[in-house]
Amino acid sequence: MTEPARNSIALGAGNISTLEWMTQGQVLHFAHANGFNAETYRVLLQPLCDRFHILASDARGHGFTTLPTTPGLAKSWRIFRDDLVQLLDALGPEPKILGGHSMGGTASVMAAAMRPDLVRALVLIEPVFVPTWPWLISHAMRAVALKPPVPDLAERAERRRDVFPSFETALSAYLGRGAFKSWPEEVVRDYLKGGLVPTGNDTDMRLACKPTWEAEDFRSTPLGIPRLGAKIKCPVTIVHGGKSGGTCRDADAASFARAHGNTRIVKVAEASHFLPMEFPDVVREEILRVPPSLT
Repeated sequence: MTEPARNSIALGAGNISTLEWMTQGQVLHFAHANGFNAETYRVLLQPLCDRFHILASDARGHGFTTLPTTPGLAKSWRIFRDDLVQLLDALGPEPKILGGHSMGGTASVMAAAMRPDLVRALVLIEPVFVPTWPWLISHAMRAVALKPPVPDLAERAERRRDVFPSFETALSAYLGRGAFKSWPEEVVRDYLKGGLVPTGNDTDMRLACKPTWEAEDFRSTPLGIPRLGAKIKCPVTIVHGGKSGGTCRDADAASFARAHGNTRIVKVAEASHFLPMEFPDVVREEILRVPPSLT
């Protein structure tokens, strides 16, 4: 199989870093989850390179992308939508297949709603379809200085350790623990390969996605994304897990399907939010179901 190349595409005040399989075929863009990076999905995407020309990009504030981040910029994730649209435009006018996990799936929906001419199909894995009422209750509790019974994702991100004495130390800290418990070692290594940068102090490495930015992204999660289904012109596949802690409930997937119509919903009962790491074969199968382009 062809190995991916690391490329850089100028965009505004910086560059978007991409992992690209320079093979023939339809263009497939893959967008990662908050706090992750393009390299995290290498194992998932590599077997598809004989069918697609694949690009996986590092979102603003993640991986090796150099686009600036400032407080408030992530509000409602519009900046991730706009970055993605600009990237798709830079790749040419032909419609692309957009795949995405979690935040990447949601940004892909937003881009497809904004520029349907650029998108031929959507494959969304655990997209972030936030239920409105739980979010409003949590927000109201914070407004009156009460805390939810468990720390939210933003608080956990802010407490994340971000500097390690070496790559292997970071690997030891992540492997088999917390959110990474269900991940194969190869995928954890890829996540760290694409998500750690040298500090300049001996062998020290730090997370490229700063915990403060990851936390801001969590707090900036948009509401009402299923309603965008009415603006989507292309076929959509939603793949979501059945375990608790996911970001796409049955009701939310159904809500999107009611608004859109041409939606295929695939539920993997044994999967968590980290479905692409746990069941990559299922995700690949759904991407391969996208009909070949007629052009």
